[in-house]
Formats: sequence, C-alpha cells, structure tokens
Amino acid sequence: MTDEHSKVFRAERTTRNRDDFKVLIIGLMIGIVMLLVFPMVGSVSDKYFKERPFIQATVEVIQTDNYERPMLLYDADAVLLVEATWIAIIRDADDNRLATRRGTGNYSTDEDNPRLWTWAAFFDQSDGTEPPPAPVQPFKVCVRYISVTIDTRVSDETPETCSLIFNPEEGTTEITGE
Repeated sequence: MTDEHSKVFRAERTTRNRDDFKVLIIGLMIGIVMLLVFPMVGSVSDKYFKERPFIQATVEVIQTDNYERPMLLYDADAVLLVEATWIAIIRDADDNRLATRRGTGNYSTDEDNPRLWTWAAFFDQSDGTEPPPAPVQPFKVCVRYISVTIDTRVSDETPETCSLIFNPEEGTTEITGE
C-alpha cells in the first residue's frame, strides 16, 4: 500500500483531550435524543397499542348471615399502573340511578384477587360522607373508572360494569335475560 491509501483509512492524530471532547458531545446528543424519544414512544404505545380499558372490574351483590346489609364481591384488574376516579352507582331494576359515590385510587397489575366488601366500605368516599342506604327494592351495583396511566398520563374511560339484579327481600340474585 502506498502512503496515499493508508492515510484514507487512518484517523488524524489529535490530542487526547480533543478526542474525549468529541465522545462527550456525541454521548450528550444521544442522551438528549433518548430523553426526548423514549417518553414519546411510551405515550404512543399506551395510547394506541395497550389493551383497553385500562381497568376491568366485576361486582356481585351478596347477602351474608353475619351482616344485615348486602355485601359486595368486587374485583378490579388493571392492565397498566394507573390512578383512577372510581364511580359506584346503585341502579334499580329499571336502570334508574338511585345513588352515586366516587373516589380515587391507584390500580396496579399485581392485584388479582376478588375481595368481599361491606356496604359501608365499598361506598366510602373518604370524605366523611355517609354511605347510601341499601335499597329495599331490587337493585344492581355498577362501577366505572376514569383512569390515567402514571408513567405517560394517557387517559381512558371504562364502560359501566354492573352486577346482576339483587332482590333484598329474598337475599338472592335475579338471573335475567340480559
């Protein structure tokens, strides 16, 4: 090889400080690009590709021997780590709203066990408001959520999910054609 060709494939000799400065500048540019791109990728992923709704819940009204008011078997499962406003609605058999309570909570993907709640605890808003009285006519309990992912702040609304109609006089759930 001639001297001419070998110069093309060799880096120009510079001082060590100048080479370190080049690496620092390139590293800073890559770091800034990463800081700008990763949150955007996470937000796009949560907005368009994650399973919806972010929270899926089931609720069942149950009468037990040890508690005079009905109890609620409730399970909420989250797809992502979210903070949400929960809205609990009591409806009569004709779907008319009898009472509503709301509150906030954090939901994670780790929680997967249904839990039995007393009437008062389920409708507790944590602000001192009394829970609604248990209806004496047949009713159902519905829940829905307005949630926001904690990492990317993408929002989602869950459609209303309802229990089967509960008849308090008999302490049984009515199976309807719904």
